[in-house]
Amino acid sequence: MCWLSKKDAPQFLPKMERCNARTMEIFRRIGLADKIRAAGLRADVPMDVFIILAMNEPPLLRQHYPSVDEARATIKARNDGTQPLEPYQLISQYTLEPLLQQEAEALSKCHAALRCEFLSFEQDAGGVSMQIKTLNGETETLARRLSGRLRRRRECGAQAARDQTAREGNLLELRQALYSL
Repeated sequence: MCWLSKKDAPQFLPKMERCNARTMEIFRRIGLADKIRAAGLRADVPMDVFIILAMNEPPLLRQHYPSVDEARATIKARNDGTQPLEPYQLISQYTLEPLLQQEAEALSKCHAALRCEFLSFEQDAGGVSMQIKTLNGETETLARRLSGRLRRRRECGAQAARDQTAREGNLLELRQALYSL
């Protein structure tokens, strides 16, 4: 695994303020959802949207969106595949980036490279190599062997299952093919 960032810290006025449900599902799979939720906005706070002309006047429109707790209750009540596995999470980029960086750096198999830029990657039978450009303009190559898990997934036909269900257009089966292995 490799953590790359052009900057050494979040910049002024970051654009991200929430992780959508799909992003939180990915964080759940890698064991980070609970840590991100603990660092984000409380689960009982709704994500209502207000359209206003001035702060001292009543809103023109209030659109109710469920809190994380309410979304969790809906997910639990509707276990039919129509809901995400995880609700969204409000969390500032100022909070999330350092948390992710700290988690990545704690992994023994992770290479953290700050103040560099991703250029390209190549994959062959031996693994993946990645070209990055450092702050001083030098180009470096980072190489990584393919993990045993990736090889095992190829050997058991995961790609063939994904290709067949994608051709058939069955999204529920495609989701199962992608995440059940």
